Amino acid sequence: MSYVPAVILLMIVYMASLVGFTTPHQQAWYLYYTPYFILLNALLLFLYQKEWNKSVFFFIASTFILSLGIETLMTQIIPYSFGKTLGFSLLGIPLVMPIYWLVNAFSTACIIHKSPLKNQWLQIISGALLMTGLTGLIHQVAPKLDFWTIASTNGNSLFFAVVFLWSLVCQYLFARLQVSSKNSMAIYIYGGLLIFFIGVFSFL
Repeated sequence: MSYVPAVILLMIVYMASLVGFTTPHQQAWYLYYTPYFILLNALLLFLYQKEWNKSVFFFIASTFILSLGIETLMTQIIPYSFGKTLGFSLLGIPLVMPIYWLVNAFSTACIIHKSPLKNQWLQIISGALLMTGLTGLIHQVAPKLDFWTIASTNGNSLFFAVVFLWSLVCQYLFARLQVSSKNSMAIYIYGGLLIFFIGVFSFL
């Protein structure tokens, strides 16, 4: 199945959303659809996953469930709270957050495992750095978009420490399970999100 239509769809959605996120009189409408924006990325990412087996399903299920647990833990140890933009919550955690972590983890792992890096630990660390980089970029605009807020500088430091450690776990799990990295959309999903939030950061 050709990935070109999906890439074109993503480009249109990203460009429209960038305009909406950074235009005051349109922002509220676009922010309302943020969870669906992340969900679209997840659907396209897994629609173009070429090999499905128990490892893929286990990675998806475990990453989703553990992400929910990690986010719950973070709200207990960091002055960290979510806004209304991210939509429906379970135990105070927006359900779009574990979907975001799944998209971030899966796409970065697929990219790294197709890279020239062959050492497994270099792959794990590099993937974790990519995950942390994207999350760090979103963190810069999160308060303005009512995604989440952290009330202290020490909280920010702890936030990034937890994010990096959790990213390492995700990348290790992907490598340990030997999940197939044959996914033609992974680089467009991660690259699109990265460029999109760079744009938001630049213009907001």
